[in-house]
Order: sequence, then C-alpha cells, then structure tokens
Amino acid sequence: MRGGKPSVVILCIGNEERADDAFGPYVAKRLKRLRERGLVEVIDCGIVPENYIDVIRRIGPTHVVIVDAVDFKGSPGDIILSFEPTFDEVSVSTHKPSLALLAKYIQNSIGSKIILVGVQPRSTDWGSSMSEEVLAASEVVVKALKSTIKKIKEALKEKAQA
Repeated sequence: MRGGKPSVVILCIGNEERADDAFGPYVAKRLKRLRERGLVEVIDCGIVPENYIDVIRRIGPTHVVIVDAVDFKGSPGDIILSFEPTFDEVSVSTHKPSLALLAKYIQNSIGSKIILVGVQPRSTDWGSSMSEEVLAASEVVVKALKSTIKKIKEALKEKAQA
C-alpha cells in the first residue's frame, strides 16, 4: 500500500494461442486504459505469472486480482469470483506453477489479499479462437472490473475532500 491508499494489481494469466485460455490476456487488453499509477496496475503476464512477482512486490498492492481460465466444473463461460480463494473449487489451471501456489506465495511474501476471477473454458486447444461463451463472459468481467475501479476512485476522491 503506497501512501495509505489501497492499490490493486490485476494479474491476467493465459495463452492467446490456446482458445479460451486467452481469457486473461483478452481482459488485460480491454483494461489497458484502466491503469492508474498508485491505484491500479494491469499486468498481462501470459503463461509466466511467476516472472512478475518482483513487479508485484515493488507495487505492494493491498489486493491482487487473478484473472484466468480455470476448470471449476461449470458450464463454458460461467464465471467464478472467489475472495481469499482456497483453490479447492478450481481443479485445473493450464499454468505452472499452480494458481494455489502462486496465490499463497503472493499472500505470504507480499501480504496482498487474493481475489480470483475465473471463467470456465470450453476448450484450451492450440490454435483455436475463444468460444462465444468465454468471449461474452470476458466482456462481463471487463465491465465489472471497470465499474469497481471507478467506485474505488470515487470513494478515495470523496475521502480526500472530506
């Protein structure tokens, strides 16, 4: 936390070459303008989120939102939102290290709270495009994140004026 303000890192994980696994990078691209130094950083980390641990540590966020395609046995395009996730509800991620290990490391070494925003993929086949279901879910997630960040900014502005 810099200057007593909450800060958020939105860590978007995925492989654009693997159909619905492109969910994270797609969301990152759509949120590119949302970046606001000191409040929100959007990181498209591809398939190597562990390479961004030092970046996250330097930012020192109060919260890290992990955005990824995960198999939680839902229907394609279903969205899971989990605060302080145990990752018991998520059986498969296509990335190494596992999301659970990554989240625990961030929590223990940086002290950030973890929020998981996941989407149930239809397919993670190589060379395929995102499914209609996941594309639609991506837009829902983008809209929700934009709205949430806007509300945080407004609340901080009101607090500063008080």
